[in-house]
Amino acid sequence: MTAWDKNLSKIIDHTILKPDATETDIRRVCSETRQYRFAAVVVPPCYVPLAVSELGGSGVPVCSVVSFPLGWEPLDVKLKQTERLLSLGADEIDMVMNVSGFLSGQMSLVEKEIAEIASLCSDGAILKVIIETAYLDHDQIALAAQLGVEAGANIIKTSTGFGPRGASVDDVRIIKSAVSDRAGIKAAGGIRTKPQAQALVEAGATRLGCSTSVSLISEGKSVGSSG
Repeated sequence: MTAWDKNLSKIIDHTILKPDATETDIRRVCSETRQYRFAAVVVPPCYVPLAVSELGGSGVPVCSVVSFPLGWEPLDVKLKQTERLLSLGADEIDMVMNVSGFLSGQMSLVEKEIAEIASLCSDGAILKVIIETAYLDHDQIALAAQLGVEAGANIIKTSTGFGPRGASVDDVRIIKSAVSDRAGIKAAGGIRTKPQAQALVEAGATRLGCSTSVSLISEGKSVGSSG
């Protein structure tokens, strides 16, 4: 790998969140994550124990998702999900913001949910809050990012990869302007080329969510991205 590839691999969350993922897929993605030293592996909640077992001793964090991909579960359900994932050994949580509540003006509800989940992660787990930028305008993206940081998110994430579109350079720039250095930024969804990845990093992204990361790193082929 080139120096750029090595640096890129260090900020990629190698992701497998497709509904037909099998145990064999999870083992493969964990092996790739270990080999390429990706920032983390992101797996469905039911596969967290397997990922933890596969990556034991490697120092590579295991991440899973809460209220994915729509974000509208009640708070008590989100808290139970988070508690369970952390108890199983997850090191990072990608939580979907209550987009419906946000667009309905229920800012206190949205902030409360993020804050309570952030509290559960306060012993060292990283919390990423997905704001699903495809449904938000410029001002709403900035507001959602600010709200997430103020509620305790470590990283603001653009997209689930299941929405109408994925991350854009403009999304990342807006988030960066809103949060400055108070939080990291994860761009996800539709990252298909190295130049696109570089543009997102130059705009302020500190993590990238990719589902076929190996192609991006080792061959430079077009890749998809979700999560």
